[in-house]
Amino acid sequence: MKITLDDVAKEAGVSRATVDRVLNERGNVSPITVERVHRALYTTNYWLSDEDDTPKKIYDFDFIFPTPHTRYLDFYSRLIEAIKQSYNGQQVNARFHRVEAFNPNALAQKLQQIGTNTDGIAFAAYEHPTVRKAVDELVAKGVGVATLVSDISSTSRISYVGINNRAAGRTAGLLMGRFLGKQTNGKIGLFLGSHAYLGHEEREAGFRGLIREQFPNLRIVEMPELLDNDDRAQDLTASALQEESNLVGIYNVGGGTEGIAQTLKNLDLADKLIFIAHELFDNTKAHLLDGTIDVILNQDVKHEAFNAIEVLISHKEGRPLSSGTTEPQVEIYLAENI
Repeated sequence: MKITLDDVAKEAGVSRATVDRVLNERGNVSPITVERVHRALYTTNYWLSDEDDTPKKIYDFDFIFPTPHTRYLDFYSRLIEAIKQSYNGQQVNARFHRVEAFNPNALAQKLQQIGTNTDGIAFAAYEHPTVRKAVDELVAKGVGVATLVSDISSTSRISYVGINNRAAGRTAGLLMGRFLGKQTNGKIGLFLGSHAYLGHEEREAGFRGLIREQFPNLRIVEMPELLDNDDRAQDLTASALQEESNLVGIYNVGGGTEGIAQTLKNLDLADKLIFIAHELFDNTKAHLLDGTIDVILNQDVKHEAFNAIEVLISHKEGRPLSSGTTEPQVEIYLAENI
């Protein structure tokens, strides 16, 4: 069935004239609307519905994500589903790979392995020399390699796709301070998934910077790495609450939120401190509604999935990598707006 501009306009939630302006690059369209139209063009398979008999190029793109370490949620499974839906499996043949989490050698080997037969790679990056070396070797061979969700430093990767993690951390710091009030004195427990994730370090840096600048009465206490593991998070949170007096807040940078929330409930502390975490799932939504979590900072995985594929296609076709994309924003969820 032939897809029309009206179909695209309906999918994008804009007028037919707006779609026409985007297609013909006539301007006067906001970047956000341009991206919505581009997404609709692909999700409706508009590019494949014309009468041109020329075979359409199908790209083999590979996506590498760590294995899950949580009982109740897997962020990367949600991202995989978003990637599958972004292009309806038409212009892109998306191939997914899982590697052992927090194992840089396994990640580097997987990059090298799939890099011999791919049109592009997007992966959740891990800060390590062997991973950086693998990325640079692939890019030197002409393979487009983009980082997704968490970036990697000092490489020639073509692009990073994800939220501004430093801004996310500063947002968490501002909300923590405002919730507690400028006159509050106390400690904030800061949990990271792993220092090997640049995104986690950037969130930490942003959070520390904001608290230091605007809420000097609050002191940050760094907790052990959770390794995005709910069981480990539950044990470490229980220990921290016993050892640290005057703990008034918790900020969890990565995974393990379920373990922290269960500990707060078990110890009847859910309403006695401020808890800020990341990623809106069914279970974190439930903790928001019952008051265990005060704020969830979220990222739109559909937006990131579209951007990742668009960046890889642009690289293959020699177009500007930012064409048709905008940076995902940090989303703030409270109990009253979910």
